[in-house]
Amino acid sequence: MPRAFTRRSFLTGLSAAAAMGALASCTRSAVAVPGLPPQTVWSTYGVGTGTYNDVAAIANTLTQQVGMQVRLMTSDTGIGRLAPLINGTAQYSRTGDEYYYAFEGDDEYASEVWGPKRLRLVLAPPGNYGILVRKDSGIETVADLAGKRYPRLVASTSMNRKLEGILNYGGLSTADVTMVDVSYSEQIEALKTGQIDTLYQNVVGANVSELASQFPIRWLDLGGNDPSKYATWEELSPMMIAGSFTDGAGMEPGQSAVNLQYSLPLVTLADRPAEEVQMLLASMEKHYDKYKDATPDAHKFHSDEAMLTPLVIPMHEGSVDFLKQAGKWTADLQKRNQALLKREQLLAEAWPGFWKQHSGDPGIAAKWRSWKKENFPKLPAVNDVPTDSASKEA
Repeated sequence: MPRAFTRRSFLTGLSAAAAMGALASCTRSAVAVPGLPPQTVWSTYGVGTGTYNDVAAIANTLTQQVGMQVRLMTSDTGIGRLAPLINGTAQYSRTGDEYYYAFEGDDEYASEVWGPKRLRLVLAPPGNYGILVRKDSGIETVADLAGKRYPRLVASTSMNRKLEGILNYGGLSTADVTMVDVSYSEQIEALKTGQIDTLYQNVVGANVSELASQFPIRWLDLGGNDPSKYATWEELSPMMIAGSFTDGAGMEPGQSAVNLQYSLPLVTLADRPAEEVQMLLASMEKHYDKYKDATPDAHKFHSDEAMLTPLVIPMHEGSVDFLKQAGKWTADLQKRNQALLKREQLLAEAWPGFWKQHSGDPGIAAKWRSWKKENFPKLPAVNDVPTDSASKEA
């Protein structure tokens, strides 16, 4: 990118491109709730995705019940979802893992245009994701994937790290499988035609349910009580844990398994008014029954199901206030949150000098990660999470 491009013009251009995609808006209600703005813009995934459908159901409910119009701005890329938030076009974003990498200034965010950003977690509904195989494949465990054709998802660094962590769970590495380049959306067809032997998916959704109706499938289990199986997970993808699930595509009633659990959360910037964030969450909770059955995952937006660990970016002040009132904020979470706020300060102080020293280096992202690991204190763990919150099952 030419250096003549400014940060503002770059981010504005990205959000303008996102705005050209599918855009959803709801009719404004005459009702108004103190503390909430009359209109907000939320960025998220593309129209038709389960993530978009969740947000659209909530947006419609907020418009009808509390008079806050929510306009949805879509993008298929992490940068495209976050750019409108950073430049002020959007006030909230439901994102993928990009929220963490942008907070840290990692990977594609290790650049002059980006660098570490002051992002805040608003709400983290849990989701379950994992790898499946055809039942007739003879593959029953992750270890059985040795020598098989394994997906390497195009332009999906964070998901590829998760796929590597899954291999590590089975005592394997990428050297033990045949890596096949494929896009996320092409996986199902690639599995059908034998190009790959396994694929990575959300456990619910129209596409994977359709696959299960055509071919019996098996979700490979990632459970057990051996910590060594998860040894690389925190380094590869610190927002993921092992979590049980039921009702996945192709599963029998009452059947359960363990795979990856992490959140595609709702985030905002640090300077979003605390009263607004708290009132937003209170409104979503109050009118939960209006949207909880709209999609397979909409019910996960209740605070009873919030995924409070791993906490990898600071929780917004308004969210903390809301969780305290709900009895779900603990001393350990507070300690972790304060450590993340301190980390944010350290990131802001260190990045300009690091960039000045290493700008133009194609390996800057890897060097930045290594430098932080060597120079920043380790974050405290969270142990006393309320029992009704999402928790580690490994």
